[in-house]
Parts: sequence; C-alpha cells; structure tokens
Amino acid sequence: MSGRQYRRHPGTSPALAPAAILRPSAGAGMGLVRPALFLLGSALLCTQHRSLSRGASGFPRAEAAHRLQQAPAPPRGPATQDCGSAPLRDAHTGSRIVGGREAQTGVWPWLVSLQIQNNHNLFHVCGGSLVRDRWVLTAAHCTKQTRDPLKWRAVVGTNNLHKSHSYTKKIKVKAIILHPDFIVKTYVNDIALFYLKKAVRYNNYIQPICLPFDTFQKLNENTACFISGWGRTKEEGNGTHILQQAEVHYISRKICNSERSYAGAIPNTSFCAGDENGDYDTCRGDSGGPLMCYLPEHKRFFVMGITSYGFGCGRRYFPGIYSDPSFYQEWLTDHFSKARATGIFNVDILIVQTLTALGSIIFLATM
Repeated sequence: MSGRQYRRHPGTSPALAPAAILRPSAGAGMGLVRPALFLLGSALLCTQHRSLSRGASGFPRAEAAHRLQQAPAPPRGPATQDCGSAPLRDAHTGSRIVGGREAQTGVWPWLVSLQIQNNHNLFHVCGGSLVRDRWVLTAAHCTKQTRDPLKWRAVVGTNNLHKSHSYTKKIKVKAIILHPDFIVKTYVNDIALFYLKKAVRYNNYIQPICLPFDTFQKLNENTACFISGWGRTKEEGNGTHILQQAEVHYISRKICNSERSYAGAIPNTSFCAGDENGDYDTCRGDSGGPLMCYLPEHKRFFVMGITSYGFGCGRRYFPGIYSDPSFYQEWLTDHFSKARATGIFNVDILIVQTLTALGSIIFLATM
C-alpha cells in the first residue's frame, strides 16, 4: 500500500487616517501644552507595553484570548458560513480519476493543486481543499518529499494545470502543519494543513468547501459523494493535467474491514468510499484531495474525507481509504484560532509602533 500520492505502500489596522497637526502659538499656555502632550503619548505607550508583556515569550496571549472571548461568537453550524457552494456547477452527475471523466471548469472551486517547485518548474504532487481563505486541508503523507514550505505552491482556480487564467492563483505557502500523531507506516492521522502566505479572494472559480462540523449526519450509501483530482487515470498510467471527477459512495466499515478486503486495517479515524467493483477510484496524485459530499439539508458540499491510501487503484474489494476530518475538529479549529490570535498580535505591534511615532511627532511639534 501507499498513499494516493504515490499510490500506495504500507508502511506526513485599520491604518490611522492622517490628521493635521496643529502647531500651538507661543504664549503663556505653551508650558502646559507640552507636558500634557508628552504625558498623553507616554500613557498610550505604557498601556500598549503592558498589553504586550502578557504571556510567555513576549506574545500577548492573554490580550488575544481576551479579545477573542469578547468578540461575538459566530452562529454554529456550516449553513452560516459562505462555503460549499459552486456558482458554476451544473446539475449534471459525474461519472477519468479511475473510471471518471473530465470536470467542467469551476465545478469544484475549492480544489487545490499542491505543487513542488524544482528550479523554475512546478509539478503537481497532491490535491487539497480550500477550507478558509488562507488554509488548505490535505493529507500528511503528501509532504514525504519535503516539508519546507518555501518549496511548495498552491494553485487554485483552475482545472487545467497547463493553462493559467485571470482567476487562477499561484500562492506561496507560509507554513505546513502535520498532525502530531501522524504515523507514516500506517497512515494513521493522515491529515495536514497548508497555511498560505496570503489570503485568496473568492470568485466564481475560487470558493471554500465546508468542514463537517456540527452537521450531525453520518455518511451512508445514499449520500451523493464525489472525488476529483489530477492523478493517474489507471494504476500503471500517468497523471492528467485536466481535472477529473467521479461519483462514488460510502462503503460500510463491515465490508471494508472484512477478510476479503482490508481485514481490519482501517482505523476508526478513517473510512472507505468508492465502488466495490473498483470501477471508480482515486489513484496516485489524488492524495490529499477531498471526498466531497452534498448534504441536502444544508444545500452545500462538505469535505467528508481526505484521500489517504489504498491497495492499488480501482481494484475490486479494495476501495480508497479516506481520513475523516470530523475526528480532528479540535485540532483544526485550534490552528484556525491561533492564526487569528497571531493576526491580533501583529495588529497590536503595529498600534504600538504607530502610537510611539505619533507621540514623538506631536511632542517635537510643540517644542
């Protein structure tokens, strides 16, 4: 077995508006104005310094946490998020990936091609799902070649890797975060996050997919699910530069862990999907991509699985195995929150620098 990447071996402030500085005229009041302005600037600086001195390593953890707690909590449930909608998607049913067909442009606007840069060339390694404007969800084993974020690029808003459009974005990666309990040999906890260097702007070709938090729905054989990627279209074949898609269904643990299938090797944090006869399946190069399921009660698509590994491609009784993101809700939301807290920290630093400079300018202007 291997990951679907190699498919498969058993075993990764607001800126302050400019204001006019009024220069006081000389007179009896000047002696009072200068000390007052100096004290005001000093007080502002002192207040910010105390804020920044909270927490270990100089990070304003208490302040950031306090601000996050004071902020109104967003309503729970995926339906409150602008996610899981594909403006350009037709009502057609999909079904090459293995056994699939070419995907229409913009049909899966959250699909990401994770690519490694080699000299001046980029080559596709794995798929991923855009789940926030700076976050891509993928499989941990995709980083087997390198975990250096400087060598990676995320390409969003395309179905053809050989063409680039005005809406296609190639974005540098700032950080790669693997689940701390990922086991390379068994692909347990095969989940990772790529944090982009800058946020993407959503359009008809770039949209986030919903995470399966608070959906309270389990997959069954009747759930409409799809796979999509740029991987091989057959086990010994080549990858494709045109995005492929296929419709698949959930396969029960009882069947997938039976003796004629994976014989109990599927962990509780993973599950099987595809086709018992192997007609539709993911393959090498599809790793990290999403199992996308449409939940009618929410009228949205959710990333219910992350393409992980399997035995061969399109083999009977050996469907694809997918990591279940719902098991990692706490880990995922923790990193999303830390990123927001870091943003607050950066804003605090900017405020201190701005106030320091402003206080100095005001004081010097009165001299």
